[in-house]
Amino acid sequence: MPSLYMPVQPIWEVSPFSIAIVGYDRSPEDRKIVYVNPAFVKSTGYSTTEAIGKPARLLDGPATDQAAVEEHETVLGKGAAFTWPAKRYRKDGSEYLAQVTVAPLLEPDGHAVFLISMETETLSSKHSDGAADRQRDSSLIPLTLPMPLKEFPAGQLPRHLSSHPELIALRDLWTSISANDGPPRRTRFTLEIMKRWAGHLSIAAVLPGGRFHFRLYGTELERVYGRDLTHAYLDELSPADLWSVIILHYQTVVKTRQPLFAPISICNGRWYSEVSRLLMPLSSDDCPVAFIMGADYSRHTV
Repeated sequence: MPSLYMPVQPIWEVSPFSIAIVGYDRSPEDRKIVYVNPAFVKSTGYSTTEAIGKPARLLDGPATDQAAVEEHETVLGKGAAFTWPAKRYRKDGSEYLAQVTVAPLLEPDGHAVFLISMETETLSSKHSDGAADRQRDSSLIPLTLPMPLKEFPAGQLPRHLSSHPELIALRDLWTSISANDGPPRRTRFTLEIMKRWAGHLSIAAVLPGGRFHFRLYGTELERVYGRDLTHAYLDELSPADLWSVIILHYQTVVKTRQPLFAPISICNGRWYSEVSRLLMPLSSDDCPVAFIMGADYSRHTV
């Protein structure tokens, strides 16, 4: 049977947001950068090799609010994320204003080994306007990051990428119902059979041209993703560059006609969540893959 796991995708590499991963050492002074994405390089002027191994506070400078830094450390100590408007410093010494979100990357046992720092530039300091700054400061950074990442320079992929027991059970059910000539029919998955997973399920119709249209979206998914995507087309969701990777997952299921574990990570500026996902192809009378049934389970929420 083909592998059920999506090949490693350098998803964070295409994010429009500046992202850095740092070690979550007990002392802030001991934390070092272990990964930066191209947006970080473009925004700060530091190359990947120049940034990795440097202190987590590489972008701090003379005007950094140290009182806020200490306050945020208290928030992190409670396992929570924070968002703040910060004055940052590029490699050449120039200043810029950014909305910065920092969140723990939680492992299955609940502790954090790494922190993720995400930022988006607002206004340059010399052209800033107080009212505009306040408006931007009140906004959150929307970010959906499909996983897994490329390997960290220091070693192995994070341990939080394992699947969820409920998804393993659902995959086994799909396998037991599957026909010898391809994916099982959608009609085989009755409400009585699926009630165990009902709130976590989605069903997307496979449309011509590689499009996907949600026909069903479970109540638990609304809680996880913060919105109801019933009747939504995947290629109309934003940010488009990140949802295009989700579409790639769906296209892979259509092509292979096999289940696919495709975990993602979500941070909307207030919380960070690991989501284990399983996508399964379903057939109809006239189409070998007419629908894709998904099941999503949030692993940790801060």
